[in-house]
Amino acid sequence: MPWYGCRHANALPPRLHGAWWACTTCLPDFVPACSLCAAPAPVIDRAPGWLGYAYGRLCPACVAKVKAAGPWKERRARAVAARRDALLERFPGLRVVKSTAAVTQLEGEIEGRQVEVRLRVKNREHDYDRYVFHVELDRDRDPPDAAALALPEPLAPLLATGSPTAPVTRVRWLRVAFRHLGKLDTVRALEHLVAWVRHPPDAAANDMF
Repeated sequence: MPWYGCRHANALPPRLHGAWWACTTCLPDFVPACSLCAAPAPVIDRAPGWLGYAYGRLCPACVAKVKAAGPWKERRARAVAARRDALLERFPGLRVVKSTAAVTQLEGEIEGRQVEVRLRVKNREHDYDRYVFHVELDRDRDPPDAAALALPEPLAPLLATGSPTAPVTRVRWLRVAFRHLGKLDTVRALEHLVAWVRHPPDAAANDMF
């Protein structure tokens, strides 16, 4: 039964099949979107307190594309390899430090900033952080919210929930995750993030005074 969580005790959608249900009390503004192309799902059914959406993960067009591309393990592996090669070609300072059936990890330095990139083939259930970027962030700077990060289209709609953050390990990072990225968009995303940490928009404005 596809439905989205509800705080009401024992609350269930009235019909168990035919739609992806969302509670209009708990999720009044929620609209599921395709995790590949970000197309919003249309409403195909209604019931008191519930809206039924046509899909909750992939739109029909993307389902057809995915099926045509072959088994998911082979498809994901090919996609990760293509994105890995594109990043290595664009950023000679990166190197592959881990390559398994689950993830490919690249590390290195770009324009004086330490960088880590994780390209995930496999994800845990309900984990949509498939393309994860860490770029060294100045320790005295707060991380941006999604709006301040000013991601260009088509990157912005693909940002993973809860991103960006600023974890600290050996350095303080700007961590930004995406649920999907095309090959060239993977390169554009890293270019944008490196440019942001080196020249944050608010810092550039303060330098004028």
